[in-house]
Amino acid sequence: MSLHRRGALSIAASLLAGGCLGGIGNDDCTSGVYVDAEPFDPVAALEDRLREQERGVGAEAVENDGARRTTYAGVPFREPTLFPHGGAFYRISRETVESVDVPAFELDAEWEEGQSAPAGTEVVPFADLPENDRRAFRLAMPEEKGGQFPEGFSVGIYPAPYPDGGEGSRLIGETTWVEWEDRAVRVEVAGERTGTTERVTYAFAAERVAADAAGFRAFLADAYLVDLADAPEAQLEILRNARGEGSYEECLPASDALAALRDRLDDEEKLPEPYRNDWYVAFEGERSRLSVSEWVA
Repeated sequence: MSLHRRGALSIAASLLAGGCLGGIGNDDCTSGVYVDAEPFDPVAALEDRLREQERGVGAEAVENDGARRTTYAGVPFREPTLFPHGGAFYRISRETVESVDVPAFELDAEWEEGQSAPAGTEVVPFADLPENDRRAFRLAMPEEKGGQFPEGFSVGIYPAPYPDGGEGSRLIGETTWVEWEDRAVRVEVAGERTGTTERVTYAFAAERVAADAAGFRAFLADAYLVDLADAPEAQLEILRNARGEGSYEECLPASDALAALRDRLDDEEKLPEPYRNDWYVAFEGERSRLSVSEWVA
């Protein structure tokens, strides 16, 4: 794989003594590292990264001194998660209140663009299904991206929960065509219980960490900002290039400078949710969100 790296010659000059640059002009590179540094405003980035269900849980936790959610579909709120509300900023935490195994039936579903039911086949409107079928169907459906499924979807061997054991179901033991949001979805649900799935109830609590945006920026800097002003010149050169257009890239094994930078970052705490897996760093008078990722051809 060819590498396209900004400032390659200047990097080579500054890092030559530090070890292999891992792939400048090397078409045989099969694995490597990306380093990206982007301007970072914690307040704007926080708004951009919250999901709708997190907004609902967070707002309820702040306004009602706590919130609860029961789900079969995974955790509805990453934890701990920072959350803005009413001009202030909070840390949302969760605990598991109850975990119960409920009966599950294997569900398979398919849909593709233009799909329709065979002639003479009844298509059941989603709203006409019993509540237990509607819940199982909704949980099995993939999340839409941009309001649509460009190439359709296929769901296989999904353990659909039926806490009532499937009483009154129109889907269990059948192949059923369901009309759902203008789509004809083919659904098959096993005729017998195939196991169990977990139903979990979570309790959420909100702790205020800052009264306003300025206070939140100060809180985040105090807790997470990594000052790289004293980094050696070879590491600063990597950071400068990572902050430019695109990203900095090296083949593995990494140069001494990049390996040392990664070792230093490994000792620092990453930003919390919902920023996800990046560091908050300062160097040469600017603050950035820094990410380091590996790739394999």
